Amino acid sequence: MQVTVRLYAVLRAREGSTHVKVELADPASVADLIAAYFATRPDQVPLQPHIRIAVSGAILPRTADLAATPLHEGEEVALLPPASGGSSDWSAHRVIREIGGTSVQRLVAIVPAPLPATLAGDLAALIASSRNGAVVTFTGITRETPGTPAPGEEDAARRHAGERVTALEYEAAAELAQAVLEEVCDEQLRSAAGAVGGIALVHAIGMVPIGAPSLLLVVAAPHRAHAYAVSAAVIDALKRDVPIWKSEHFVSGAVWSANPDALRES
Repeated sequence: MQVTVRLYAVLRAREGSTHVKVELADPASVADLIAAYFATRPDQVPLQPHIRIAVSGAILPRTADLAATPLHEGEEVALLPPASGGSSDWSAHRVIREIGGTSVQRLVAIVPAPLPATLAGDLAALIASSRNGAVVTFTGITRETPGTPAPGEEDAARRHAGERVTALEYEAAAELAQAVLEEVCDEQLRSAAGAVGGIALVHAIGMVPIGAPSLLLVVAAPHRAHAYAVSAAVIDALKRDVPIWKSEHFVSGAVWSANPDALRES
């Protein structure tokens, strides 16, 4: 059988292609595909233990038995490197306009950079109500100090040691990332059982210069403790589980990064 492998971020960069066709004996499992793919790609092997896998548009649980997950002729399997975020043709302003100014409990959007300066206030106006006494806003801003390189990017990171980051470039598996972010926010709303009034999260993709925002998260709640706790939980989940990646750009090159929480323990 033939299966299509979809690649993102550092895997795409090393392969030089977004799609690869892989021939497998029939029947075959996801484990067979992973073994066949990495067997001929030694430069990508450091990433193998850390990847997430999506089959036909659905991300497999981390605990999934890959050998017991069958594949079928013509399926698409996405290989997702460890997240480092922190595509749609919508602008952030269009997201707000299409809601129509009505109050919503959850808003998630992945939009091209730059994020507008008024976005935090716009989001707060959408999700906060007279029942909410606290609105917590988290803004992720591009900093000039580098983070953790993705597995296999260590040599590239050493070449840029001592240099300052000039910009971050974000990439997302947009539909998958949207679905995961929505579920993260919905789970927080469910578990809060009315203690949180609303959550709005907008993440930029594309090039984000130093000092500019790449992420805005707004949480409204009757009391500040719940707003703070949910804000932290959403950001932690985003860094660990959401297929958004970033490359750190330097004057002389770029390095793909990964959040330590997204890496599997050896």
